[in-house]
Amino acid sequence: MTIFIDKNGDGLNNDGAANQTVTAADGSWSFTGLDASYAGKTVYEVLPGGYVQTVGQAGYQIVGTSGHDQTGLDFDNFEKFSISGTKYTDANGDGSTAGDVGLGGVTIYIEKDGIAGLTAGDVSTVTAADGTWSIDNLDYTVAGDKVYEVLPNGYEQTLGSAGYTIVGTSGHDQTDLDFANFKNFSVSGTKYEDLTGDGKTADDTPWSHDPVTIYIDINDNHVFDAGDLSTTTGAGGAWSIGGLTLADVGKSIYEVVPAGSQQTGILVQTVDNPGSGGVDTGNDFTNFLPPPGQGLTPGFWKNHIDILNQELGEYHSGWTSKTSFEEIFEFQNLNIISGNPSIADALGAKGGGIHHLERSSAAAYLSAAVTAVPDGPGGKPELNFSFSAATSADPTIISILNLIDTNDDHTLQPGEVTAAVRDVLNDTNAPTSNFGLTGQPGINDVANAFDAMNNQTHPDASVFLV
Repeated sequence: MTIFIDKNGDGLNNDGAANQTVTAADGSWSFTGLDASYAGKTVYEVLPGGYVQTVGQAGYQIVGTSGHDQTGLDFDNFEKFSISGTKYTDANGDGSTAGDVGLGGVTIYIEKDGIAGLTAGDVSTVTAADGTWSIDNLDYTVAGDKVYEVLPNGYEQTLGSAGYTIVGTSGHDQTDLDFANFKNFSVSGTKYEDLTGDGKTADDTPWSHDPVTIYIDINDNHVFDAGDLSTTTGAGGAWSIGGLTLADVGKSIYEVVPAGSQQTGILVQTVDNPGSGGVDTGNDFTNFLPPPGQGLTPGFWKNHIDILNQELGEYHSGWTSKTSFEEIFEFQNLNIISGNPSIADALGAKGGGIHHLERSSAAAYLSAAVTAVPDGPGGKPELNFSFSAATSADPTIISILNLIDTNDDHTLQPGEVTAAVRDVLNDTNAPTSNFGLTGQPGINDVANAFDAMNNQTHPDASVFLV
């Protein structure tokens, strides 16, 4: 590096070769043979490009004392450096950049002034089209500062969210300060009217009735409330919810089941990760609209095995439509009903007498179990399988229902249904003795009472949310 004596006082190295020298390999330098004319003059260095001076910026004044050498006139330089990295689109949100592509147009900045966020006092740049960025000509004053990105709207940061601390070593560039973002995504689907009640959409039509609320159960309480993300179906039953983040992946999607309908097919959808900025499609819901006046009849349960299995399984772990009628009704004498029918068989039984009782009581039991079984932390709405004069115009029916309703709450419970069936069939240790004896209602009377209950319009289809 060049060291010079400013003889003419203009601060420039223009005083001839005799007044300049070059540092040796070890950085040492000297001027010899100087006379009194140098007293008061200043020694400077010619600062090399790409450096900042940290010692000797003001130069050194020559004292010029006869016979006395002047030493320790040292200069010190810091070589400028750069920082660089790449901004990526995190395709799958895993925080790794392998296989990902760069994202251009994003601001990267050095937090210089201690004020959070990009401000006028900070140093910044913008990523190139391939996501690369660099900030050059940095000196020791940025050592310890941090590098951040300005997060673009609609993205979440998956890499570099804590920023990167600048080391600030002379002449050493700092690389691989990478950032990665995952773009918000959406979920969508279609709401169908299940014309046949089979839970499939191939033969169905898009929902053409009042709009239906679709929601993502953010707080996992199985109930639609203010904390959830929601929308309503539009023309053709289509719906979508946007602005979703990785935190929403795995959340359950429900519909608020329209009054008077029964949900079929897939009862609960799940938010999947479609990739950065993608759309999770095919989250469809199907609902069957029973004919006016049709409640949860034996035919309804038999034609909706998915719902039947769900409700049985919630009421008693392991029970399905294949579980025997005797087991579900807790018979002590397994020979009372021949053939050991499954609950699905009982729902499809044909004929009067015991077959009539099997069919009607199985449906009544299932509907009553919906009331009794809670679902999730908050429980689910009761079916309120209640009866009143509106259930039947026949006072005999109301009288029998009152006998079945042993706790007099006008709501049938599963245990009350089983007790009535076991009683009328004279099962061992039947819980009651209200039926089957002389002068008491018989098999068909009890079955007719259950039928009256089964044919009530379902008051709250939302109980089928899981």
